Amino acid sequence: MEKKQIRNLIILLVVLIVCIGGYFGMKNFNEKTEAASEAASEAAEAKEQISTVSSGSITKLSWKYDGADVTITKGGADGDDVWYNGSVSLNSVESMLDSVSDIESTKTITGDDINMDDFGLSDPSNVITAETSDGKSIKITLGIQNQITNDYYCYLNDDTSKVYTISSSLYYSFDKDPSDLEAGK
Repeated sequence: MEKKQIRNLIILLVVLIVCIGGYFGMKNFNEKTEAASEAASEAAEAKEQISTVSSGSITKLSWKYDGADVTITKGGADGDDVWYNGSVSLNSVESMLDSVSDIESTKTITGDDINMDDFGLSDPSNVITAETSDGKSIKITLGIQNQITNDYYCYLNDDTSKVYTISSSLYYSFDKDPSDLEAGK
């Protein structure tokens, strides 16, 4: 009977060790999962809304293309919802409106010693202005693209005390020849 008792005791000890190992393994797994969840939550919170303009309220857009200033306006003499470049009606301005109406920053750089040359903002790649029907406007000055994140550096409304990194979608939405937007093309 002693051999049976010793065998049962060994089996119980092995089961106990496995259970204790499983407990600590699950505890470690849960801690890592919780840490990853917190990191993901912090990353999501890190995005800062730097501009919210209703795309429906925008009546005028200006930007540079091939060194020339481009301005398009919404509504003709009768106040319609068509966009025009001078007297030529345009299509496909929705992506431009969407990209300028909701701008999120992935990083904000502040400080008294911001060197605009470092971000390509001394000689901007584009300056985009959106004006709304109630007379408000937003001016986005775009610099160079960060080669690692593919984000662009910018500042808003001539406030050079803050430099933001934003998605490249804004840059590409306004890298358009206005003649490509003409109706019928």
